[in-house]
Amino acid sequence: MVSEVKQQARNWVPVWSASRSRWIQSCPRRYLLQYVAGRGGRQVLDRPRRWLWKQGRWAPANELLKRAVKDTLRAWMLDAHAGICWSINTAHCEMERRFQRSISSQQDEMAKLQSRLQRPTALYRTPTPDSIARLLEDGDLILRRALNHPLIGELLSCRFSGEWQPLDPFELSRTEEGLAYLTPDLIIKGPQRWVLIRLLSDSWKHLPDAAREVELLGMVKWALEEPTLPDSEESYEIARISHSKKKGWRTWRRQVKKNDTEILRQMIRSDISAARTLVRSAGPMLNLDRIPLAEKKWRCKDCGFRFTCPGGKDMESAKLLQAAAEQAYVNSKA
Repeated sequence: MVSEVKQQARNWVPVWSASRSRWIQSCPRRYLLQYVAGRGGRQVLDRPRRWLWKQGRWAPANELLKRAVKDTLRAWMLDAHAGICWSINTAHCEMERRFQRSISSQQDEMAKLQSRLQRPTALYRTPTPDSIARLLEDGDLILRRALNHPLIGELLSCRFSGEWQPLDPFELSRTEEGLAYLTPDLIIKGPQRWVLIRLLSDSWKHLPDAAREVELLGMVKWALEEPTLPDSEESYEIARISHSKKKGWRTWRRQVKKNDTEILRQMIRSDISAARTLVRSAGPMLNLDRIPLAEKKWRCKDCGFRFTCPGGKDMESAKLLQAAAEQAYVNSKA
């Protein structure tokens, strides 16, 4: 068993993405559980690893709605690019189908996890019909607003006459720094430059902060590796089209300058190095006692591992116990 775990640790390869970058900093333990211990959980037959992946995929109902909306927009754009136009009713039905399926699937998984953990009370509160109806109304509003956006509306209505292509953001890119998720949601050929677009169905701010802007430059790094696209950074603009409940869909964009992607390369190298250090710290048996808990208690709110993580129950006590365990480990090596 020990040799099998050691072999899995040796075979592990870090993958960079914007979300993984944030988790390395904000909760190293969640990163380890989701992307190292639970790696490949969808394919492997090893039940503990599969459970870890599914547990980490837990999300509150409003988050499941955002995913359903984003997936619906992606499917809508793929059909629009092929000349198949949807009605808003078709889009609503697709969004509702995806959302209801995700709710049902998560309920089943949480019931199995509750039985496995022998918990007398439910881990996951089932959304009421009224709350589901309200969320579906929110999703419908986001889709209707998308049709009113000057660019997204033209694309979805099959009225855009220029060259454009919806892409798969879950496609892995091989870079000099390592594997990374960099692919844009959408690329459009403008009169002077190519526009690389990221879509967000929910965003607190219209303008990305400095870290998010660097992450958006990943789309440029992806484009520079594509043989059919220009190999000059100045040939691109990056854009983020995001939705907020109060303001609807809004667009942020800027032209890319020479050497703009260098800071992104540094970020990827740094994050991949931090991920490897984290795995080495955990050891071949992935000892979680050596891995820091979340920096802030609110990070646990939407984390699927909070059901079994000591920090999900009492963060302050868990951090004291962890500090004691770390000191005991250091003393044992002295």
